[in-house]
Amino acid sequence: MKTILLQLIYLSGVLLFLSHCQSATSTGSIPTQTPPLSTTIVSNITTVVATQAGYMANDIALDTTLFGGPLRVGTMDDPTLTEASGLAPSTKNPGYLWMEEDSGNPNEIQLLDKQGHIAGRFTLIGMENRDWEDIVVGPGPVAGQSYVYVCEIGDNRLRHPVKVIYRFPEPSLAGKTLPVNEAVVAIDAISLQLPDGPKNAEAVLLDPATLDLYVLSKDDRTSVYRAAYPQSLTQPTLMKRQLDILFEQVTSAGISPDGTEILIRTYGELYYYKRRAGESIVDALKRSPRLVPVAREPQGEAVGWAADGSGYYTTSEKPNATLQAIYWYPRR
Repeated sequence: MKTILLQLIYLSGVLLFLSHCQSATSTGSIPTQTPPLSTTIVSNITTVVATQAGYMANDIALDTTLFGGPLRVGTMDDPTLTEASGLAPSTKNPGYLWMEEDSGNPNEIQLLDKQGHIAGRFTLIGMENRDWEDIVVGPGPVAGQSYVYVCEIGDNRLRHPVKVIYRFPEPSLAGKTLPVNEAVVAIDAISLQLPDGPKNAEAVLLDPATLDLYVLSKDDRTSVYRAAYPQSLTQPTLMKRQLDILFEQVTSAGISPDGTEILIRTYGELYYYKRRAGESIVDALKRSPRLVPVAREPQGEAVGWAADGSGYYTTSEKPNATLQAIYWYPRR
């Protein structure tokens, strides 16, 4: 009898706990952990359902037929460049690369030549670098104009369910004495709300065909979130979680200027996807990628295509105050 009584007390406690969880969900509490695969989360905002890609990182073999390298083409020799987290080719300044640094650094981005020398510093007036983790160059709301997208998406302590992407017309070096120091004032702030609570992220893709934005989480698996264009500039746009990929610790991503090739980087690996005509980015990411060359960098957090699609670049943060290289991987 005593055993039965204890079991009844235990069962009552479990039912009370489950009732409390259900009540918390109905009043708007948003889970802060990634849900199990194929699980539906119901909150006061949305229902989250994600498809799982049918491949695993360990199943993908290295393919050296597409790209060569790594070839060391430059060194970031400015001592202030300590935490390179994103790299993107310049459209208006051929042969140059945009770079940004992450948390705790100034609210500026840098324009580098391929040898790693700073050609320009551009301060984003009124914007704080809480944790900038990627940078993208691509089209935007005005046809024929290239834009820079600076991605405030890092969240190591899982406190920020809303990501912010700063967008502005790409500055030009034409007719200016180098190195330049300029302020960027006219900036769009695109707020993107994740549907399943705070997540750390370091990678963004911009679809040049549709202007949709994708945020890739940095976790023990990668969740791919989408915000369709046009994104609101007055209130957060609710993203849709559309795909889970069994990659760990994604640190950067890039899409080729013509939108047909995608790179996703982790600390140690680089994955390549070929996109079919008319295919969405999510559908392209559902197919098994190829593993392509990447240098063994100390803390590799940046990858970017060449503006003409002839290859890609990578670089790294520089732990222990060592100078970091810029590597080039030419198309074969």
